[in-house]
Amino acid sequence: MKNSYFTGDTNDQKLSEHGTNSAIEENHVFEGTGAISFPGIDDFDIKSDNEKLSVLGKLESRASIRPLDVPLDEIENSDVDNVVNQDHENPNAADIMDEKSKKREKKKAKVEREQEIQAAEERLLEKGIPRNADEFEKLIRTSPNSSFVWIKYMAFMLSLADVEKARSIAERALRTINIREESEKLNIWVAYFNLENEYGNPPEEAVKKLFYRALQYCDPKKLYLALLGMYERTEQHKLADDLLGKMIKKFKSSCKVWLRRVQRLLQQNHDGIQSNINRALLCLPRHKHIKFISQTAILEFKCGVPDRGRSLFEGMLREYPKRMDLWSIYLDQEIRLGDVDVIRSLFERAISLSLPPKKMKFLFTKYLEYEKSLGDEERASTVREKAREYVESNVK
Repeated sequence: MKNSYFTGDTNDQKLSEHGTNSAIEENHVFEGTGAISFPGIDDFDIKSDNEKLSVLGKLESRASIRPLDVPLDEIENSDVDNVVNQDHENPNAADIMDEKSKKREKKKAKVEREQEIQAAEERLLEKGIPRNADEFEKLIRTSPNSSFVWIKYMAFMLSLADVEKARSIAERALRTINIREESEKLNIWVAYFNLENEYGNPPEEAVKKLFYRALQYCDPKKLYLALLGMYERTEQHKLADDLLGKMIKKFKSSCKVWLRRVQRLLQQNHDGIQSNINRALLCLPRHKHIKFISQTAILEFKCGVPDRGRSLFEGMLREYPKRMDLWSIYLDQEIRLGDVDVIRSLFERAISLSLPPKKMKFLFTKYLEYEKSLGDEERASTVREKAREYVESNVK
């Protein structure tokens, strides 16, 4: 396999001017440590997202009873997937931070809503899991749109070895759940896939027949990703590869699908990564290039060859040296690997840049936070001194 995706002039692979939302989230580090004042800059918190990435993170199942698990594999939850298209020719730091704040609030609200739904579903069972069909029927009348309850009911019937009854419950759920509850219906379809994958006759044909039927009612890409996730979890590698090949053709402008392809190649130690990246960049819209390359780099750090991940980040930073989101993500990946000399060298490069005060504050704060995590007070003092020198020489 090649050691680098970027060779020679970086213009050979033109990157997008749009890209990922900054991985900057905030946490005070100067408090109580001889704080440095950056005049004219509003206080903001910073925290590292060092441990956030789950490679192509997953939306976990509400129902935990096999074989009806319903994990819908998603990439959106990785460090760099909360994308904000920014005009880097005329950046406005305040506007960018406001936009990030809105994004975080929206994401927080979504998480809270999901937690409320889950809590409500758990309250349905707090008096004990139903022990017979009549009790499940009462629950269904109480919460007819809850995929959680329906899937528990299906699992209960499977525990009694009544596969046909479990199928009939899945069919009832699809008829009963309100058409506007798309995610709830999708959960039922995925549980149904798992059922047929376990008990279908033959399983492969039963799943395919059900899948093509579901395509008439569900978002196609979500459904393809759900089926792909099931094949991967059950280690049906040939079926997964065949399905992914169809997805690449059908959703060739989807960053998510191309990243799933890269992930599988890395898992299989395949040597065709470079050609797939080149093909993806030809197919993807220009504004998705940074997102795709950034996440590919993270995948290399996580489950591939870190040197290739570094090569990708270096290539992007040659094109966009002032992209703070790229610096932050790059630093986080190196911090995760733990090579102190490499990490410090990268921090020194970053703080040597000529950047606006707010961005420099972030870099110095992150650098100081790192040194404090190592317990190296001498190095931490050196970082504070460099920050003071920056303030004295650059901030008027």
